[in-house]
Amino acid sequence: MRYSPRLHSFLLNLLAWTPYLLYIGFVVSINRGPIDYETFMEIGSRALTGEPIYGGNSYYPMPTVYIFAAFRSLPRPVSLTLWLLLPVLGAWLIAGRRPWVLLFGPLFGHFVGGQSAGLAMLGLWGWRRFSDPDKISGGLWLGLLAFKPQLAVFPVLFAGWQWLNYLRRYKRIPLQFLGWAGAFLGWWMVGELFLPGWVSQWLANPRPISERALAGILPRTLVVIGITESTPILFWGLLGGGAAGILLAAWWFNRRRMPFDHWLLASAIFNPLLHDYDLIQLIPLLDSPLRQRWAVLSSIPLWGVILFAYTNNHAWYVVSLIPPILLCASLLAARNKRLQAGCPPDNPGRKESNHLA
Repeated sequence: MRYSPRLHSFLLNLLAWTPYLLYIGFVVSINRGPIDYETFMEIGSRALTGEPIYGGNSYYPMPTVYIFAAFRSLPRPVSLTLWLLLPVLGAWLIAGRRPWVLLFGPLFGHFVGGQSAGLAMLGLWGWRRFSDPDKISGGLWLGLLAFKPQLAVFPVLFAGWQWLNYLRRYKRIPLQFLGWAGAFLGWWMVGELFLPGWVSQWLANPRPISERALAGILPRTLVVIGITESTPILFWGLLGGGAAGILLAAWWFNRRRMPFDHWLLASAIFNPLLHDYDLIQLIPLLDSPLRQRWAVLSSIPLWGVILFAYTNNHAWYVVSLIPPILLCASLLAARNKRLQAGCPPDNPGRKESNHLA
């Protein structure tokens, strides 16, 4: 029988999809979703019935609460299936319908936890794909990150630097910025329409930093050794100094260049607002065989934790290894590419179009 690449791809995808589909069938059959899904639906129920939104485990901006309310309005089996399935389907499509992405541990962790970072992943994919500052579309995609604002901090900082450089060079405001500003303003106004003053209520209920969900190896390590927000000067001083050192080292190793992908991977090492399931935001960056290979290999320990030690908070430390491994692999690949292109080690080489210099 002749080898068929399409059949081979189909069988690999079927195998990779199996645990996801089995889990959906299981939770629908027992009518009980993951705990975070249930929390989101409870928040959505409050919005539908006019009860107070903020308090307890409600840490989400009002526009995101409306999404919870929309899913709460659906028949429960439909709501549960779509909530769990759509982010995985989005990641699979972003990855070109290749099965490797279904083996990325943070995606499965996001899935079984019923989490809510799918729009941030999609928005980052769109912004990278439509990156021309002269077009409004990239800014609109970037605006999707506002539904989970902690995942917008470092992408918007990078985009802001690019917008400032564009303004200095061309003496006009980039359309991409206008698209992002319009999306952000609309996002804020929609919330204000239904709950005036929602921003102050939302900010008054911050989520505490805890060991369980931290994705960044630097803040997680500080918490593990007992340096927490209760000692703010020491915690934020060490975190800020470590962040500066990581960014400087990545910038220097890459010959005084900071491409966006390196910027975001570096931020995932020290960002105290990034949780383990939020690492699905890195999936749009995994666009080369090398990054895909290391993404799967580095998340093998996480699969073990999800399957056999899900309730062990200390075991989840393994998720923090993924961003530094991916950053090191990307930096080494970029260096090897420069050397193969004939750039001597002390030559910065050709300028990249998407970098901080």
